[in-house]
Amino acid sequence: MTQRKIRISEIVGEPHLKHFSDFETMHQVDKGGRASLKSSKNEIKIPFAFAKDPTAEAVCVRAVYKDHRDTSFAGLKIGFERLGWPLKAGVDYPKGKNSTMYISTSQGNYVHFVGLNDYESQKGARPTKLGNAIKLLWLFEITQFKSEFEMNNIISNYARGKKDWFVILYEFNPPAKKSHWVYEWLKKMEKRVGKDTYIQHTNYNDLPLWQQREWLGDILLSEIEALKEIDYEQYKNIYLGLPANLSGAVYKNFYEQTHVGTVSRDPNDYMKFAIGVDYGDTDATTFTLYGILKQFKGARIIDTYYHKNGVSRGDKGIIEYADDFFEFLEDYWLEFRRPLKVYVDSAAKSFWKYLRQEATRRGIGYAEIRPTNKNVRLDRNEGSIEERISMANIMFGANFMMIDKSNKQLIRALNECERDKNGNRKDDGTIDIDSLDSFEYAWLDDIKNIFNAIMRERGYRRKEVQDSDKIRFS
Repeated sequence: MTQRKIRISEIVGEPHLKHFSDFETMHQVDKGGRASLKSSKNEIKIPFAFAKDPTAEAVCVRAVYKDHRDTSFAGLKIGFERLGWPLKAGVDYPKGKNSTMYISTSQGNYVHFVGLNDYESQKGARPTKLGNAIKLLWLFEITQFKSEFEMNNIISNYARGKKDWFVILYEFNPPAKKSHWVYEWLKKMEKRVGKDTYIQHTNYNDLPLWQQREWLGDILLSEIEALKEIDYEQYKNIYLGLPANLSGAVYKNFYEQTHVGTVSRDPNDYMKFAIGVDYGDTDATTFTLYGILKQFKGARIIDTYYHKNGVSRGDKGIIEYADDFFEFLEDYWLEFRRPLKVYVDSAAKSFWKYLRQEATRRGIGYAEIRPTNKNVRLDRNEGSIEERISMANIMFGANFMMIDKSNKQLIRALNECERDKNGNRKDDGTIDIDSLDSFEYAWLDDIKNIFNAIMRERGYRRKEVQDSDKIRFS
């Protein structure tokens, strides 16, 4: 290693300096957009750790073994050089494009490269000499792993054994779709922050201007700005590292930052309330409390209920779900004291009939329980589900619909909903369709009035609005 003085602040991206020297926090999660220098930080952090600990070895894991060659393997060689520790081909690492990949330093450190598709590479990832220990595990682009389960199995392989410290470097660019397993994993890891975990999200804007210009370059910065102008959703996912409504999204106009917040609970702000109900035995059972503001100035989702047998705590049948519904209804009545209508999925005949009989037995006169009228339509040329999706997108696009931030299951369902290979809303159990149905049943009866109110707000003349068949619904 060279004896010349090297400043870490000159070779590591500024947002990553805070945690660069941290070898006490076990789980170190770096996520964000491309060009945020996550990889180059890890490429230097590993040799930096080796300089401090001659007994340390590292394992770098990718989904596909050969993908290391032009990414982590090439990057680590550059990282050693930037740290003033140049490696020699044929001495510190093998020559040849088809050779087995490894890095071995003169002081005894070793970097193993493992591919989940290559058994031989996994089998060889053990300390190379007595007294050494695997102390760094670099999980490169974890979104390419099949599941959290697969990733945890990898960790279990290398966390074992006697060692004085151990760090896992997670690195990834967040997927566009929130249905990816990594988002659920992140929620779990957030509970460990401050204990044995840090999570840092960065994008190129977090770099000081000198690092953007010198390290990213004017060509890339110009390309980023061009994409930002012509396709903001792609820009948002690729360079900001945020979920985005790309091809396949269903509720394309739903943006959590815009359409989720704290909604009014003052009954005087509303002209009408309703509850949409979707009942399922093996599927989920969901209730959605909706209110329409006076003069049709907007719609609000106030409260929701969600339970699914085999997933939520405790299995329930029709009687238990009915009890939950009336508890949900009573909470509404105690707060708002306004009569309302309840729209129950017309396909669940036994449930809506049972609710209606039970409401009579309980003496509840403020709730009119009826099956949904799925024939309420604006455009007979469009399927009923697609029409509801279109109406939801119109409401979100017009900022007419707002959802209270407490309704996390519905928010998640809107974010995750995708289309299948035939272009239909996916209904294979991977997406929470039940919350979406309940949400749509709540306002379905008002669809014409909502549509007309939005059209008037956009300047259509009264006659054009009344003759809504002349306005293409899409």
